Amino acid sequence: MSTKIFVMTHKKFQEPKEACYVPLHVGKAVAEPLGYPGDDTGDNISAKNQYYGELTGLYWVAHNETEADYVGLCHYRRFFVGDDGHLLTESEYENILGTYDVMLARPVYYETSYYEVYRQAHHIRDLDVTQEVLAQLYPDDAAVFREIIQGNKVYSCNMLVSTREHVAAYARWLFSIFDEVEKRIDVESYDAYHKRVFGFLSEQLLYVWVKSRGLSVYEAQVGLTGEKAETTELKQKLRGLVGQGTAQSLADALSLFRETMKQRPDLMLGGSDLAGELEDMFRVIFICDGEWKQGGRSMLHITTDLDMLVRHYRLMGVIAGHIVSDTASGEERAYFRDAMPSPLFMQIMINNAPALQSRAAELYSAAGL
Repeated sequence: MSTKIFVMTHKKFQEPKEACYVPLHVGKAVAEPLGYPGDDTGDNISAKNQYYGELTGLYWVAHNETEADYVGLCHYRRFFVGDDGHLLTESEYENILGTYDVMLARPVYYETSYYEVYRQAHHIRDLDVTQEVLAQLYPDDAAVFREIIQGNKVYSCNMLVSTREHVAAYARWLFSIFDEVEKRIDVESYDAYHKRVFGFLSEQLLYVWVKSRGLSVYEAQVGLTGEKAETTELKQKLRGLVGQGTAQSLADALSLFRETMKQRPDLMLGGSDLAGELEDMFRVIFICDGEWKQGGRSMLHITTDLDMLVRHYRLMGVIAGHIVSDTASGEERAYFRDAMPSPLFMQIMINNAPALQSRAAELYSAAGL
């Protein structure tokens, strides 16, 4: 038996040492080379990567891999791991797939239906069109699709491992659907994020294909080896701008953040921003910009190091919580007062912490305002 787990990537990354992991540069036909084998050889749709994301890699694997018994897809920062967090080995994949038909990422459960989740994040017409196409091409699968999108169980990430034959069959089915969906939606009118529509749609279609065929599923834990590369890049740019410590650089930082979020709202998600820093970075930059415009003391008088400013903002929130619960130490109260927070700082901190709002007056007093 042999196993190949293709690691879909569009960035340089730390490659796993286990031999079964094979980096695959997706979208290589329209990108600068990374030094990895790409999805642009043989039968391929590499040039469609902006619409299909990692699925151009799936297409390549399904049409060009002819040797491995088991094949799979993971990502440059998302891997299947054991319950203790270790990267699964070739022998572990083969043992699991000796019992189960397919391995998928462990599902998540939403409070509402997947249909509503998709409506909030994407163009709902795309999901409706997909259902129409399924009804025409695969009526039995369409019934399963309707059931799944009204449920709240979601298999995400487009990660799977199965026999080479199963993966090829899934790819033929999936791309036959998308060939028709492509004709019915105006992808070119979408922004760069929503142009990746087929990558979004396929996450639930994978579950439809598996469930409709009655395949047994092993639900594996997914481990993250780092935050999304674009998230890291945005943070670095924000740090650089705040570090300049000027009115214009703060305005530029706010503009950069807002424009980026319009194009890439996914960068704020927990799976992208592992440290959960971006939201507080934005609040700190917003406060510093407002303080500069209002004149008087600003957080920038403390430091222009954005990471330190975020830690200060968070610490002030912790101390504020201690003050309203009457557990703050004298040292904490002194820090809170000596920091001399501006009225804008206090307003933002309190507005974003409901537990503080009923005792806002006490907090303003503790801050010497």
